Amino acid sequence: MNDAVTNEDTKHSGGADLIISSLLPELSGDQSADLVALFAARRLRVGGVLVVLTHCDWTTGQLTDPTGAVVAAGQNADLLYLQHIVAVHTPVRDGQFDLPDEHWDGAGDAERARHRARVRRLPLPHRRIHSDVLVFTQPYGHQPQADNT
Repeated sequence: MNDAVTNEDTKHSGGADLIISSLLPELSGDQSADLVALFAARRLRVGGVLVVLTHCDWTTGQLTDPTGAVVAAGQNADLLYLQHIVAVHTPVRDGQFDLPDEHWDGAGDAERARHRARVRRLPLPHRRIHSDVLVFTQPYGHQPQADNT
């Protein structure tokens, strides 16, 4: 069997098996995705998994989607991008999303965003009915850098 991760690698690596992080969309442009990915790349054992939870945001009147930034940051940190899972928050009934009049999270923000769109004669913002779950793995063993002081 030619596995990239062997029992020997796992036994002696001493790193974390799993790191779970949540990244707010408004932080996706300030290097937060890079910091999370670099931290995980250093802390995960070979075969360890990084899971990043995120979602799109429209409360500023413009759609912000941090998914691409998170995937790029993970790949730049030499993590292997495995999967993009969509976690749906809205029930499906008769093959259609069953949307209540007001979505339970961020209803006040949603109303402000809809008001801004009406005043500016823009399309109404989308409702958030899902979150993105991004999964990476650590294919390499990282050795701690020697302190040269």
